[in-house]
Amino acid sequence: MDKIKQNKLIYIMFSFTSMINFLVFWLDPKSYMYLAISLIFFMNACVFFINSREPGSDYWRRWETIREKGKWFFSVVHGSLITGLIFSVILYVVIRDYLPLLLACCVAGGWLWGYIMWMMNEKRYNVMKK
Repeated sequence: MDKIKQNKLIYIMFSFTSMINFLVFWLDPKSYMYLAISLIFFMNACVFFINSREPGSDYWRRWETIREKGKWFFSVVHGSLITGLIFSVILYVVIRDYLPLLLACCVAGGWLWGYIMWMMNEKRYNVMKK
């Protein structure tokens, strides 16, 4: 199996595992361990998503336009505003409490996610361009 097909398979498995752990957390909101495990698998799925993109694909053409706006723009818009707010809404629906704390944690975590994704995309992009 070539590397890209293997990465796609791993991405699907991590995504599925992430959803299962989040479903368990949804059914029992006091079991925060499953939420943490779900987030770890989500991050792993993101890593394998980036590594499964083939050189010259639409993903990397879009990345060229995104990277022109800069690391901080990507981290704030794609990380904090999009990912962070989506996770805030999802967790608020599950937990139904602590909205200010959830919002602050998810927006900060989303920014961190955006920053890490920027670094990983840049690393992969630079390797492909060599």
